[in-house]
Amino acid sequence: MRRIPALISLLLAVTLVAACGDDDESTTTVGSDDTSDTVNDAANDDLPLGDGPDPITDLSVSFDDGAGNLAEYRLTCLGDTATFNGDVPSGVDAATACLSVATDAARMLLDPNIVIDRMCTKIYGGPETATVGGLLDDMEVGYEISRTSGCGIDDWERVFAGLVPPPQA
Repeated sequence: MRRIPALISLLLAVTLVAACGDDDESTTTVGSDDTSDTVNDAANDDLPLGDGPDPITDLSVSFDDGAGNLAEYRLTCLGDTATFNGDVPSGVDAATACLSVATDAARMLLDPNIVIDRMCTKIYGGPETATVGGLLDDMEVGYEISRTSGCGIDDWERVFAGLVPPPQA
């Protein structure tokens, strides 16, 4: 007779544990006034986001398309959340931006203590420019990206993909 209440308790415990398990749900929220693009992707273990209360990334971006259109927005990567706030241009993605600034190439470019001497082709990719400033893993950064050389084009299209808008065709 004692086995039935024990069995019921065990089944309830198993049901409770199963109900509290991971859900592989992704959430994207887009605001209307100050555009906000928030991505919470618990299924993607590749996101380089910390699990503490402080952001590992807090970057401000000033973007100029070269035709007089300016945009200023902010990227924050905190826990498992990637967020853009401000005047976010189309073609940028918070989760992709968090992944891109976590790469070794992006960290080297953003680190003010590393001097990179590289040979760049002299090709013009467009008038777009962007200035990135803020904190990346407690490192204060300040970096300017332009599409006026092969290195700048590569930085724009590959290294900082998602952080800056794709070039206009």
